[in-house]
Amino acid sequence: MSKVLILVGHPDLSRSKHNAALLDGVKDLDHVTVHDLYATYPDFAVDGDAERDLIAQHDVIVFQHPVYWYNTTPLFKQWQDTVLTYGWAFNYEGRRSRTAGKKGMVVVTIGGTQDHYTCEGLVGRTAEELLNNWDSTLRLCQFDIQPVFKLYGTDFGVPHEDVVTAGKQYRALLTSFS
Repeated sequence: MSKVLILVGHPDLSRSKHNAALLDGVKDLDHVTVHDLYATYPDFAVDGDAERDLIAQHDVIVFQHPVYWYNTTPLFKQWQDTVLTYGWAFNYEGRRSRTAGKKGMVVVTIGGTQDHYTCEGLVGRTAEELLNNWDSTLRLCQFDIQPVFKLYGTDFGVPHEDVVTAGKQYRALLTSFS
Protein backbone atom coordinates (compact mmCIF):
# COMPACT_ATOMS: atom_id res chain seq x y z
CA MET A 1 0.00 0.00 0.00
CA SER A 2 1.34 3.42 -0.95
CA LYS A 3 1.50 5.98 1.83
CA VAL A 4 0.23 9.43 0.79
CA LEU A 5 1.46 12.68 2.33
CA ILE A 6 -0.69 15.76 1.70
CA LEU A 7 1.30 18.93 2.30
CA VAL A 8 -1.31 21.65 2.74
CA GLY A 9 -0.23 25.24 2.17
CA HIS A 10 -3.40 27.18 2.97
CA PRO A 11 -2.76 30.26 5.15
CA ASP A 12 -5.88 29.67 7.29
CA LEU A 13 -7.36 26.23 6.79
CA SER A 14 -9.96 26.89 9.51
CA ARG A 15 -11.50 29.59 7.29
CA SER A 16 -11.14 27.65 4.05
CA LYS A 17 -14.22 26.35 2.30
CA HIS A 18 -12.69 24.55 -0.64
CA ASN A 19 -9.31 23.22 0.51
CA ALA A 20 -10.94 22.11 3.77
CA ALA A 21 -13.75 20.40 1.85
CA LEU A 22 -11.24 18.48 -0.27
CA LEU A 23 -9.38 17.39 2.87
CA ASP A 24 -12.59 16.39 4.62
CA GLY A 25 -13.13 13.85 1.87
CA VAL A 26 -9.76 12.12 2.38
CA LYS A 27 -8.50 12.69 5.92
CA ASP A 28 -10.06 9.46 7.20
CA LEU A 29 -8.16 7.29 4.71
CA ASP A 30 -5.71 5.08 6.61
CA HIS A 31 -2.91 5.51 4.07
CA VAL A 32 -3.14 9.33 4.02
CA THR A 33 -1.27 11.79 6.26
CA VAL A 34 -2.43 15.43 6.18
CA HIS A 35 0.31 17.92 7.12
CA ASP A 36 -0.86 21.54 7.54
CA LEU A 37 2.21 23.68 6.92
CA TYR A 38 0.74 26.94 8.26
CA ALA A 39 -0.34 25.26 11.52
CA THR A 40 3.07 23.62 11.88
CA TYR A 41 5.16 26.68 10.93
CA PRO A 42 3.24 29.87 11.81
CA ASP A 43 6.61 31.66 12.06
CA PHE A 44 7.75 30.31 8.63
CA ALA A 45 10.74 28.61 10.31
CA VAL A 46 10.47 25.36 8.34
CA ASP A 47 12.40 22.42 9.80
CA GLY A 48 14.00 21.01 6.67
CA ASP A 49 15.25 17.82 8.31
CA ALA A 50 11.84 16.98 9.81
CA GLU A 51 10.13 17.66 6.48
CA ARG A 52 12.62 15.53 4.55
CA ASP A 53 12.10 12.69 7.05
CA LEU A 54 8.34 12.97 6.52
CA ILE A 55 8.75 12.83 2.74
CA ALA A 56 11.04 9.81 3.05
CA GLN A 57 8.27 7.92 4.88
CA HIS A 58 5.74 8.38 2.05
CA ASP A 59 5.39 7.18 -1.53
CA VAL A 60 3.02 9.83 -2.88
CA ILE A 61 3.54 13.50 -2.09
CA VAL A 62 0.59 15.84 -2.69
CA PHE A 63 1.21 19.58 -2.79
CA GLN A 64 -2.16 21.20 -2.04
CA HIS A 65 -2.79 24.95 -1.91
CA PRO A 66 -4.95 27.77 -3.18
CA VAL A 67 -3.45 29.62 -6.15
CA TYR A 68 -2.15 33.01 -4.99
CA TRP A 69 -1.30 35.45 -7.77
CA TYR A 70 -0.87 32.55 -10.19
CA ASN A 71 1.54 30.79 -7.88
CA THR A 72 1.83 28.96 -4.59
CA THR A 73 1.36 30.52 -1.15
CA PRO A 74 4.30 32.23 0.59
CA LEU A 75 4.94 29.49 3.16
CA PHE A 76 4.88 26.82 0.46
CA LYS A 77 7.60 28.75 -1.38
CA GLN A 78 9.60 28.92 1.87
CA TRP A 79 9.02 25.19 2.32
CA GLN A 80 10.35 24.48 -1.20
CA ASP A 81 13.48 26.57 -0.58
CA THR A 82 14.17 24.89 2.77
CA VAL A 83 13.24 21.27 2.03
CA LEU A 84 13.97 20.59 -1.64
CA THR A 85 17.70 21.10 -1.36
CA TYR A 86 20.54 20.36 -3.74
CA GLY A 87 21.99 16.92 -3.14
CA TRP A 88 18.85 15.63 -1.44
CA ALA A 89 15.95 16.47 -3.77
CA PHE A 90 17.88 17.35 -6.90
CA ASN A 91 21.29 17.55 -8.51
CA TYR A 92 22.71 18.43 -11.89
CA GLU A 93 24.96 15.39 -12.25
CA GLY A 94 22.25 12.85 -13.09
CA ARG A 95 22.45 11.02 -9.76
CA ARG A 96 19.26 9.61 -8.26
CA SER A 97 17.69 12.03 -5.77
CA ARG A 98 15.93 11.05 -2.52
CA THR A 99 12.61 12.01 -4.11
CA ALA A 100 13.24 10.07 -7.32
CA GLY A 101 10.34 7.84 -8.26
CA LYS A 102 7.95 9.14 -5.62
CA LYS A 103 4.66 10.20 -7.13
CA GLY A 104 4.24 13.97 -6.98
CA MET A 105 0.86 15.62 -7.46
CA VAL A 106 -0.27 19.23 -7.28
CA VAL A 107 -3.79 19.94 -6.03
CA VAL A 108 -5.01 23.51 -6.31
CA THR A 109 -8.08 25.61 -5.75
CA ILE A 110 -8.36 28.50 -8.18
CA GLY A 111 -10.42 31.63 -7.61
CA GLY A 112 -11.23 32.22 -11.28
CA THR A 113 -13.53 30.13 -13.37
CA GLN A 114 -12.22 27.62 -15.88
CA ASP A 115 -13.06 29.91 -18.81
CA HIS A 116 -10.83 32.60 -17.25
CA TYR A 117 -7.90 30.19 -17.65
CA THR A 118 -7.75 29.89 -21.41
CA CYS A 119 -5.71 31.75 -24.03
CA GLU A 120 -8.80 33.82 -24.82
CA GLY A 121 -9.95 34.20 -21.22
CA LEU A 122 -9.38 36.89 -18.62
CA VAL A 123 -6.04 35.45 -17.48
CA GLY A 124 -4.80 34.60 -20.98
CA ARG A 125 -3.10 31.42 -19.83
CA THR A 126 -4.19 27.95 -18.80
CA ALA A 127 -3.81 26.82 -15.20
CA GLU A 128 -1.22 24.30 -16.40
CA GLU A 129 0.86 27.09 -17.95
CA LEU A 130 0.73 29.11 -14.76
CA LEU A 131 1.68 26.09 -12.67
CA ASN A 132 4.70 25.23 -14.83
CA ASN A 133 6.87 26.14 -11.86
CA TRP A 134 5.51 23.07 -10.05
CA ASP A 135 6.03 20.88 -13.10
CA SER A 136 9.64 22.06 -13.41
CA THR A 137 10.27 21.61 -9.69
CA LEU A 138 8.85 18.08 -9.63
CA ARG A 139 10.75 17.18 -12.80
CA LEU A 140 14.05 18.48 -11.38
CA CYS A 141 13.43 16.50 -8.18
CA GLN A 142 12.77 13.35 -10.26
CA PHE A 143 9.20 12.84 -9.06
CA ASP A 144 6.84 10.66 -11.06
CA ILE A 145 4.57 13.57 -11.99
CA GLN A 146 0.82 12.98 -11.71
CA PRO A 147 -1.86 15.14 -13.38
CA VAL A 148 -2.80 18.37 -11.60
CA PHE A 149 -6.11 18.25 -9.71
CA LYS A 150 -7.95 21.58 -9.94
CA LEU A 151 -11.08 23.09 -8.40
CA TYR A 152 -11.96 26.28 -10.27
CA GLY A 153 -14.19 29.22 -9.40
CA THR A 154 -13.67 29.37 -5.65
CA ASP A 155 -14.03 33.18 -5.64
CA PHE A 156 -17.35 32.91 -7.49
CA GLY A 157 -19.30 30.61 -5.19
CA VAL A 158 -18.72 27.12 -6.49
CA PRO A 159 -22.04 25.29 -6.18
CA HIS A 160 -22.09 22.97 -3.18
CA GLU A 161 -22.74 19.94 -5.37
CA ASP A 162 -19.61 20.74 -7.43
CA VAL A 163 -17.52 20.90 -4.25
CA VAL A 164 -19.00 17.58 -3.10
CA THR A 165 -18.23 16.05 -6.50
CA ALA A 166 -14.65 17.36 -6.38
CA GLY A 167 -14.26 15.87 -2.89
CA LYS A 168 -15.44 12.48 -4.14
CA GLN A 169 -13.09 12.65 -7.13
CA TYR A 170 -10.19 13.59 -4.85
CA ARG A 171 -11.01 10.67 -2.54
CA ALA A 172 -11.18 8.25 -5.47
CA LEU A 173 -7.86 9.53 -6.76
CA LEU A 174 -6.08 9.14 -3.43
CA THR A 175 -7.75 5.77 -2.84
CA SER A 176 -6.27 4.61 -6.16
CA PHE A 177 -2.80 4.98 -4.60
CA SER A 178 -3.60 2.55 -1.78
